[in-house]
Amino acid sequence: MKRTDAIRMHSEEAAALSWAAETAVEPTRSWLLDAAEDHQAMADAARLGEYDYDELED
Repeated sequence: MKRTDAIRMHSEEAAALSWAAETAVEPTRSWLLDAAEDHQAMADAARLGEYDYDELED
C-alpha cells in the first residue's frame, strides 16, 4: 500500500464515521467518534511516516 493511499483511506474513514456519529445515539455515537479518532490518528501517522504497516511504500 502506498503512503498516499493509507492517508486517503484513513482520512475518508474518519470523515465517514464522524458524519455517521452526527445522527447516532449513545452508545453508538461514542463508538463512532472513537473509531473516527483512531482512523484520523492512523492518517496522521502515515503523513508523518510513523505508520506501522509492513507493506507501506512512499
